Amino acid sequence: MPRTPSAARTSPAELDIPLARTRLDRAAAIMLVGYAVVLSALVAVATALLEGTALLVVLVVLAVAWLVHIGLYLLAWSGLRKVASPLGLHGDALHARSPFGEVVAPWEAVASAVIEPRWRGPMLRVRLVPAGDPRHATIADGSRDPRLMRTIDRRGMRYSLRVLDIAEAQLREAFVVQSAGRVQVA
Repeated sequence: MPRTPSAARTSPAELDIPLARTRLDRAAAIMLVGYAVVLSALVAVATALLEGTALLVVLVVLAVAWLVHIGLYLLAWSGLRKVASPLGLHGDALHARSPFGEVVAPWEAVASAVIEPRWRGPMLRVRLVPAGDPRHATIADGSRDPRLMRTIDRRGMRYSLRVLDIAEAQLREAFVVQSAGRVQVA
């Protein structure tokens, strides 16, 4: 059955792309099962190779490391899940929302947008103009972490298309329409 995205259109000049929570939850569940399998394999190997106090120490270290890792993963997952629309394409600017806040980049400050193939599925990468460019000053950084903008400047804004509830063709068209032809997704 073909996927029918439900990108929420608020007006002709605004498009807020919702988070595909079901797909995000499914991916999180698969990762948690994968982590449990890896932990089980490590416990089996440790049990086969060690005994006594050494086995107990290794099992305690593995259990604590696993609990910390799973706790951090669940914290990140729940934070991502709280953002209803991670990407907004409006007539005036691109709105990038995350658990850390919102960055608003006017279309003139968007250098490029490309859909990159990844082994986990396609990823949208939006690059902004370099920090030395005068247009960079027009970007509104509403994030709570000053490191976020440095990361965006270095790596771009990245979105997995698996967790955005919009088809690739519709996303490409939305960039052209909302940016008045200034930005086309390669």
